[in-house]
Amino acid sequence: MRQVLQSASDAVNVYLSPHHDDIAFSLGAWVAAHPGGVLINLFTRSAYVAGAAKSTPSPQEIETISALRDAEDAAFASRHALRRINLGAAEPRLRGRRSRDPAGVQDDCAQIRPALSALLAELAAGGQPLRVFVPAAIGSHSNHLATRTVALEVLSRQARGVPFCFYEDLPYASDWRVRRRGLADLKRALGFALRREWFPAGNGKLDAINGYPSQHAKPVSGLGKYSPAALWPPVRHEALWSLRSGSSRVPRLNPGAR
Repeated sequence: MRQVLQSASDAVNVYLSPHHDDIAFSLGAWVAAHPGGVLINLFTRSAYVAGAAKSTPSPQEIETISALRDAEDAAFASRHALRRINLGAAEPRLRGRRSRDPAGVQDDCAQIRPALSALLAELAAGGQPLRVFVPAAIGSHSNHLATRTVALEVLSRQARGVPFCFYEDLPYASDWRVRRRGLADLKRALGFALRREWFPAGNGKLDAINGYPSQHAKPVSGLGKYSPAALWPPVRHEALWSLRSGSSRVPRLNPGAR
């Protein structure tokens, strides 16, 4: 029997979001039911909106689009009492490469490592227990892989004992082939036993998804692309992977596993 995701009442939820929309798309129902916590957005300089031309964006376009996406995310955070922190790293297009170019992961890690390392270490030393939500990196987007890699470096070396879990990245995990490859990569990278937990997602999640209209060609009317392609549970849901009972909290890191 798969376990339903439960909230740790005394822990501060810390959400690592590669882009402004990733937590809303992947964990929007969970966040709505459990408001509060810290939302850390990493790659917040962007030139992507739905239907955008693929030509090189101008500096003004980058500023305009980044501000638009930031405003969408600020509304989500305000609605759910999240303290928001933007790290200001640049998406792959602004670095002259494709989003799934594996050669870009180390560049992305270098962009975020100093700030994210310091921030997670500071939060871990703050006196309150934490629970850190890390992207599983399903979909192989270099920003998601870099977020996972750097977070695990910090949590396994500087913030030992802080529990962490890996959320299934949506909409990528709605494709069963992409999801299967992504989960296999996650397990290779971590090297310890995981269990899957889930949380039901009703139509109310559409409010979170459609709160980012810049990312949709038209309003989203169903959750098909925003629920993992899993056999269980047989309902729309969100999911994450955490350590099995009795496992060490310190992974055997293999961040280069692909």
